[in-house]
Amino acid sequence: MVYIILLAAICCISYIMKIPYFKLPLDRDYGAHGYIAYRWLKGTDLMYRDIYESKTPGLKLIYMFIIKYFGINRKSFRQFFAYYNVLTTIAVYLLGAVLLNPAAGLIAALLFALYSSVPSLWWHFSNMESYYSLPMVLSILFYVLGSDEQTIRTLLYLFLSGFFSSITFMFKQPSLINTTAPILLCIAISPPHSLFLDGLLYCAGYCIPVIIFFVYFLVLKKTPWAKMPFSKEIMKLITGYLKTPLSQANKVVKEHTRRRFRTIFSDLFFLITVSVAGVLFFMTSNHPNALLIGAWIGLAFISAIFSRTYLPYHFIPTVAPMCVAGGVLIFEFFSHLTTTGLSNVSVSDCGSAGAILVLFLFTLYQLIKDLLMSTDLLGNFYSGEDKVYAICEEVGKYIKRTTKETDYVYSWGHQPDIYLWSERRAPVYCIYPPITNPLVFSKEHIAEELRQLDTNKPVYFVITSEFGQFKEFEHFLTADYTLIQKFEPFLYLFKLKNHQVSEATA
Repeated sequence: MVYIILLAAICCISYIMKIPYFKLPLDRDYGAHGYIAYRWLKGTDLMYRDIYESKTPGLKLIYMFIIKYFGINRKSFRQFFAYYNVLTTIAVYLLGAVLLNPAAGLIAALLFALYSSVPSLWWHFSNMESYYSLPMVLSILFYVLGSDEQTIRTLLYLFLSGFFSSITFMFKQPSLINTTAPILLCIAISPPHSLFLDGLLYCAGYCIPVIIFFVYFLVLKKTPWAKMPFSKEIMKLITGYLKTPLSQANKVVKEHTRRRFRTIFSDLFFLITVSVAGVLFFMTSNHPNALLIGAWIGLAFISAIFSRTYLPYHFIPTVAPMCVAGGVLIFEFFSHLTTTGLSNVSVSDCGSAGAILVLFLFTLYQLIKDLLMSTDLLGNFYSGEDKVYAICEEVGKYIKRTTKETDYVYSWGHQPDIYLWSERRAPVYCIYPPITNPLVFSKEHIAEELRQLDTNKPVYFVITSEFGQFKEFEHFLTADYTLIQKFEPFLYLFKLKNHQVSEATA
């Protein structure tokens, strides 16, 4: 009963520490994923077939649920994540408890409650990594439960481990490295008498979501294979994107990334330290899951680096396994101190205990200090981009009031949140215009996008970036549109010439 009460208190801490984010404007990832979810929910456009998307659909399904039952507003998305993250906190507790004991699980859960609120890492909670941490932890949890012996129950656990690994994959493909790979590695080195059965059950569970995915999109919705995220055409686009890492795009981005990484690893220094020590403890104590936990942490970092875009939120999958390893280490260390007795504690033990407490208190101080900032200051933590997001919300709502549901709107720049807030359709297949990554878009794609623009003629044309080398789009704009208003720092709202709009149409 005591453990349940303490876990409930930790869950409350997890939720409370997310509250400062509730009023922040929704960022571009909310806009992109939310728009695709909204159109899918409306039944007008389907991802892959009607809207370009290179990732699996897990997050869109969650956003469909949020939009349907909570509406499109700042608080609904973030508050839902705060509740959802409580479930992940509970899963982290269960894994820590299974690996060692409930007390270690509580420490792991407390660490996760705190570290899942770090501004420098978790951004606006809009990214897939924020959400797939739950099925990722559940997959590891069920594998640990199912790897001891071969009973009906443990065999079911192995099946569920594969199922939740596949659910993680349905959020984002890099989970093949940070979730599936460590489990397959452990299965591969398991004793011969269990290797075949364990692998078969894991793969059987993994196949269920994958089969549903392909049947739904390819068979029921008749999506052309060329538009699916695993096709040669889409993989070529992704490869082109990854060939130009953000850190190498220009000096400004490179320096910005370097500064952000310094902040991130400063925030995570304590967690990295105790988790590495935790893995060493697992190894030296011959814990049966030492390889699993060590590979889980290591491959989570590798998958983030492998992305080559080096965005901070790609490191989110490292947080849960580090919290588990760190929770076990902290429990074992202080258990050793209490067992030894204060009179027999060595100087090194005292130094280690002092270092753990000082580092933890410093981390807690930094986190609380960040979360106690005003909304504006917390927004500035993200390089002032929140000002742009707030303007996009304002403009999007204006467009919604002054257009019909069948009208189109076009966003040139990095802000697909215009589509979400306006609840109006994009006139083109790809909601990210060529300026977002000039090297990826071919001449054929540019010509096709211009053709779609000319055919669907958006009522509003929103600019949040320079046209750069894509002068064709600038010519299209100047020929048919007139400027209505400029917003600082950089947003221009254009309206189709001779098209009458009125807020009465809302």
